[in-house]
Amino acid sequence: MRVFFIGFGQAGGKIVDMFMEQDKRAPVRSFRGIAVNTARTDLMGLKNIELRDRILIGQTVVKGHGVGTDNVTGAKITADEIDSIINTIDTRGTHDIDAFVVCAGLGGGTGSGGSPVLCRHLKRIYREPVYALGILPAPEEGRLYSYNAARSLSTLVNEADNTFIFDNSAWKNEGESVRTAYERLNDEIVRRFGVLFRAGEVGKSGVGEMVVDSSEIINTLRGGGVTSVGYAISEKVTKSVQQKKGFLGGFSVKKKEATEEVLTGEDKSAKVIGLVRRAMLGR
Repeated sequence: MRVFFIGFGQAGGKIVDMFMEQDKRAPVRSFRGIAVNTARTDLMGLKNIELRDRILIGQTVVKGHGVGTDNVTGAKITADEIDSIINTIDTRGTHDIDAFVVCAGLGGGTGSGGSPVLCRHLKRIYREPVYALGILPAPEEGRLYSYNAARSLSTLVNEADNTFIFDNSAWKNEGESVRTAYERLNDEIVRRFGVLFRAGEVGKSGVGEMVVDSSEIINTLRGGGVTSVGYAISEKVTKSVQQKKGFLGGFSVKKKEATEEVLTGEDKSAKVIGLVRRAMLGR
């Protein structure tokens, strides 16, 4: 699945930056990404998004200092400068993508105010589905952040073709502040959704007998609303090779001993069922 990411605001920009870092390490490049913000310092802190793909909006209004938690101003600036955002997207190319994903923190000002506006215009201009990935603030971040998130989410669900939600408070450890947990939380987001958004991409190992392709993901998300994604991992059963070294006549001799775990049909079914159950019941 080829995805065009738009990171809106500080949180959204950092998440897309991590998606691009993950994509650089992947055997097949599947992601494109840009970052949009009203704060210059947030854009300069990104590492994996090219400078030409970092868009500073609202310079005449907030002088590059951000809108703080004022999502009304964030929405107005986005509406006024939507053409510059669309032009950057067109410059990067959209002819071969399968979907747009707008990433934003819903508690701040730029992301919570601007992301619904951007989703509305993307749906009007392009035929590809537009999904939103929204980050809910934890209660200790303040009542204003929670209020912004409530207003933004209700609008975002109506504007996007489907909305994914990640709740910071459900993932941070007890006694841990959200600020110190940001990097770990963002890593959890990228790991889980990276698996979903790479569905159907063919790597060096070829195509398996049963695969999930991008059209199946799009059809599943076609109903709209809010979608929850389950995630679980299992150890892969492979051949392990043990090497024993010895010396004979000054030359090194390697002896290989292969061991393989064999699963019966019932064992495989039980393993799959257990994996799905953990994905459904987990966070």
